[in-house]
Amino acid sequence: MKKNHSKILKSVSFLTAVTLFVAISSLASCEKNDEATAKPIIYNFEATFEDVIWKDIAQSQFIVEGTYQVDTNKIKTIRDTKSGYIKFNFSMDSILKGDIPSKEINVTKYIYSKKDKPDFSKDTNLFLLNGKKSILFLVKSSADTSTYFISGHIINKALRPGTEENRRSIISEMKLQEELTDSNKFFKICPNDKNSARVKELIADMLIETKAYGAYIELEKMGFDAVPGMICQMDDRRELARKYISLENKNPKAWEAYRHYSPKVVVDVLEAILNQITGHCFGFIMNGGTERKRANAVRGWKTYLWHAANDSLEQNNP
Repeated sequence: MKKNHSKILKSVSFLTAVTLFVAISSLASCEKNDEATAKPIIYNFEATFEDVIWKDIAQSQFIVEGTYQVDTNKIKTIRDTKSGYIKFNFSMDSILKGDIPSKEINVTKYIYSKKDKPDFSKDTNLFLLNGKKSILFLVKSSADTSTYFISGHIINKALRPGTEENRRSIISEMKLQEELTDSNKFFKICPNDKNSARVKELIADMLIETKAYGAYIELEKMGFDAVPGMICQMDDRRELARKYISLENKNPKAWEAYRHYSPKVVVDVLEAILNQITGHCFGFIMNGGTERKRANAVRGWKTYLWHAANDSLEQNNP
């Protein structure tokens, strides 16, 4: 009886081992098939992101509803003479994004003269919506905390009619951006390649005094190859070993040959380098900033990468 029982146990053990081996082999085969069929992530960084509401929302620190009164004669004078700033008062009814303690704020807008005016600058909404209910997209001055600037260069996008349709559209897009950037869904578009690995190494070098300068230079030279890795790893508040960076102005009409910044932590310097490579900006934190401004910048860049991945024609085609 004991011999038969021993034989049965051996048979069961053998069958269990065989079953386990088959299961592991099947799993390994599935993983290989997944790797073989997995498509590389394609980022369409050349996509035109100029006439899209997601970018306006992502770039703005504040979005407010209310009315304003601007001296249109001053605008006309600037247009006919010399480019300069104009200031006006904005009375808020509600805030859609951000937190502003006062109901009355000072808003500043740079007006181009007819001589200097670039193609992208359109100020017609300043006239059309003067005294009417409006929605305004704003960023805050780092130097003067009491001054707000209209986000971006195109006033017709940063100043919109205060209709219920526009309001709903903005709130819906803000909710979508929060859902995309705050969930694990976002990290599915993050690369796992040699460029991303190199970005990780260079970020670590930023914390070492003797390596930080070289890390800044190499990241910029990597160009768009480094952009996905930088965005996916930029939510980093570690202190930099070298709190200074100079970036060459590529615009031939630039006022100075180099732009100089004093970033404090990793996310600050990555914002500066990303702006240098892509030409986009989602937060003026190159010289440091509040936690709110840094979080807003990270969300903006994540939204940018999300659209670069998902708006790509190559990616959406079979």
